[in-house]
Amino acid sequence: MHPRQEPLAGYSNSEIQKESDIENVVKKHLDMIVLSIIRTQPMCGQDIVKEVFRQYQVFINQSSVYKVLYSLKERNILEASTTKCDMRSKVYIPTEQGSEMINSMLNEFVSSIEHLLMGLKEETSSERKQ
Repeated sequence: MHPRQEPLAGYSNSEIQKESDIENVVKKHLDMIVLSIIRTQPMCGQDIVKEVFRQYQVFINQSSVYKVLYSLKERNILEASTTKCDMRSKVYIPTEQGSEMINSMLNEFVSSIEHLLMGLKEETSSERKQ
């Protein structure tokens, strides 16, 4: 085994792989993660980075979060406002129509993932029977 491939002290290869898989899913679907976080509480980009780490133990670059936020703002799903305490920080909140769009987008995403997982589960169980 190459020295860099050895598991970290106290972690098995499967635990490290699981963390890597979670990180890949979070990064690939960051837009959905941001939407799920921001629909419950308006936040600035830095707070979203912290919340992603709190929920998933995955560090996301602020630039990646802001790219998602700007895209959602351009699509009129989110709007940015400043707070009285800090005129420099923007807090992102769903627009009136954005709230409905967020719920619809998240429902479609969850449905798609559930469908995909059911197919994978069926494939796995049929392979075990053979």
